[in-house]
Amino acid sequence: MKIRHLLFLPLLLLPALAAEKTGDYVESFDTTYNSLTVERRGSVVELRARSRRGEYIESAVDLNDPLKQVVGYTRTLYSGLFFQPKPERVLMIGLGGAAFHRLFAAAYPSVLLQTVELDPKVLELTQSRLGFKPTDQTPVALMDGRLYVKRSTQKWDWIILDAFRGGYVPPHLKTQEFYRECAARLADNGVFITNLHATTELFYADLKTLKSVFPQVVLFNTNGRGNVIACAVKYQTPLMSVPAAWPDPVTLNAPLQDRVDLRLVRSEQIPWPTAEVARAPLLTDDFAPVEFLDVMKTNNTKEKQ
Repeated sequence: MKIRHLLFLPLLLLPALAAEKTGDYVESFDTTYNSLTVERRGSVVELRARSRRGEYIESAVDLNDPLKQVVGYTRTLYSGLFFQPKPERVLMIGLGGAAFHRLFAAAYPSVLLQTVELDPKVLELTQSRLGFKPTDQTPVALMDGRLYVKRSTQKWDWIILDAFRGGYVPPHLKTQEFYRECAARLADNGVFITNLHATTELFYADLKTLKSVFPQVVLFNTNGRGNVIACAVKYQTPLMSVPAAWPDPVTLNAPLQDRVDLRLVRSEQIPWPTAEVARAPLLTDDFAPVEFLDVMKTNNTKEKQ
């Protein structure tokens, strides 16, 4: 990791890396920002976040096949290729277990994939337990993602938001103002990609807020996980919602070494939920009830059971 990526936090001291572990194990860690579980079964290591609502898989890696996308939604993040097939600079907010990073670095070795991660422990565990090794092309900055975007002067071809903490994204990364800041840092033909949970009322509020900033938003439903990947752009034409106009998925697949089937990803496009979005609130810095909306949906679901 280059020191220049930590200049925003001059007093930050990185913890020494824990020794790598072998064999099956379960470990728990509490940090300023997270309650984390790392579990290894065979060659697969899972990184999970704990909250009062249970545990949520942040990422998983097969140490015998590090390029494999064990958690389904990480392959759906590659839907960004349909809208910007030749990224040169990618910003990712949220490190997780770096499953996406390993395949991306192998597929596009000359492309910069800059990650921003708030929790130093996540970076430590991702290296010591999940085998991720940052390089000059995959550096990690330890700081708040919104602060990084605000201070950045770079333009990015992709901006990926995947900063879940215990099943939800911090509220300040869900607002109209933050999406505007991301749009300002996005190249004219770039794409903003975000991982959403479609199982709460927050989902529709998120879509309404995205659409208030980005003229076009396309949705992909990751089968079986409850994750929806939203791809948003700053331009109004050409239309991005017509799959026939997208680049050939077979051609796009080539660098991905058969680890992602973009034909399947293309088939996961879902329609825009117009009625639900119309009824949803707009999330702003003054009104971003992320946890309230999540709890409301959870409680309603329990009542129906």
